[in-house]
Amino acid sequence: MGLQRLVVVMAVALLGCPKESASPENLASEARRFLAERDKRLSRYAVEAKSTQGEATATYAFVYRAPNRVKGTMVTPTSFTLAFDGTRFFKLSPADKKLETFELKLPADKAAMFLLTQFSPFVPEGYRTPLLPSKGVAAAKVSHPRGPEAFELKVVTSDEAGAPITVVTHLRYPTGDFLGKKTTAGERVSELVVEEEQCDAARGLCVPKRVVQRENGVELGRTEFTRIDLAAEVTQDAFTLTAPEGFSVESRELVESASPPGK
Repeated sequence: MGLQRLVVVMAVALLGCPKESASPENLASEARRFLAERDKRLSRYAVEAKSTQGEATATYAFVYRAPNRVKGTMVTPTSFTLAFDGTRFFKLSPADKKLETFELKLPADKAAMFLLTQFSPFVPEGYRTPLLPSKGVAAAKVSHPRGPEAFELKVVTSDEAGAPITVVTHLRYPTGDFLGKKTTAGERVSELVVEEEQCDAARGLCVPKRVVQRENGVELGRTEFTRIDLAAEVTQDAFTLTAPEGFSVESRELVESASPPGK
């Protein structure tokens, strides 16, 4: 009886001991590693979507193939196509009967930011890896209704007036699937929330099927993905646009001192 009592006491003591938790720096590094691994599994896809904001509606398609090949086609309300074939950025405007071609001669970080700015309207987070600064990411592991566990990544920056902007992103643990993001700037709280997902067991990941954008709790808009193909057969030349008959062609270089297209 004495030995049994000792075993019970030792078990209770061990269960009561706090577990050593990973540091925020280690958790941030772990999140980056899982995101990089997820990005390799999500090497190509094609989606079609419908976005609504109030009475305005937009329909579009987006295609991705690693490495660094993207194409977005806006169907309504105004038809145009943007593409990047790994070297050149294209803008095809049927209304103007014009094809613009830009040779990207920018530093890698500025080229990445330029492409993100151009293509982010076509594809929300969950299909692309979120941009995280190399330093200043406060990471924690939390419970989440869609998790059940999630990485919580917090980044605090400042606006032009020096006021803080706090961005909190939740990613499913350990797959790195995007679950939501909250941005707080003063009294303004913007949220992007995944309401429905499509999962791929073979790739071990999920992508958004319906996302909702809210501001201070009020819905501003939503995006429904009407087609999701995570194994799309996409050729390399699909991202190199050519001008249809009767279209004019303009070719330029995009360097640091130049203004982005459309500016």
